[in-house]
Amino acid sequence: MESKILVIVFLIMLVSSQVSSSTTVTLENTYSTFVKTSCSSSTYPAACRKSLLPYASTVKTDPLRLATVALSTALESANTTLSTVTRLSKTKRITEWEAAVLNDCIGDIKDSMDEIKSSIDEISGISTSVDKSFAISNVQTWTSAAITDENSCLDGFDEGQMNPAVKKKIRNSILNLATVSSNALYLINHLLV
Repeated sequence: MESKILVIVFLIMLVSSQVSSSTTVTLENTYSTFVKTSCSSSTYPAACRKSLLPYASTVKTDPLRLATVALSTALESANTTLSTVTRLSKTKRITEWEAAVLNDCIGDIKDSMDEIKSSIDEISGISTSVDKSFAISNVQTWTSAAITDENSCLDGFDEGQMNPAVKKKIRNSILNLATVSSNALYLINHLLV
């Protein structure tokens, strides 16, 4: 009799764990599908999916959380870009003109980071905000300004001769940052709060 009870308990536990595992897989698929669908019409869909799919289980199916995570990935990208440009600005083989352009670019990236941080602060408090439309408008404005600053960094490169390798490295880093930021702005623009 005891062995039958043990077998029954074991079977119940086995079925229960399979149902739980199946539910977890289904939820993860739902979350991934939500991110993919949200990114499908974004400015850069492939980049959107690449940067946000790793956070699908955090985002779940919450558009506000997705926009917040998108802003956070933009801030991470800005930090990486800042490190790249700062490192290149300290290279001994650059000209005075290149150093000045890179220092201007560093200022633009820092401004962009400040605006993205302001966006993150604002969007993080949106659920308790009295005027959600105004808060979203602020986030849109700051994120748009961040993208403008990111693009301003590249403007200085067109004014004179720059080492092609340095220019390419910075351009790629800035374009990646602007891509992630543009996708964040797209997701913000499509919030319904």
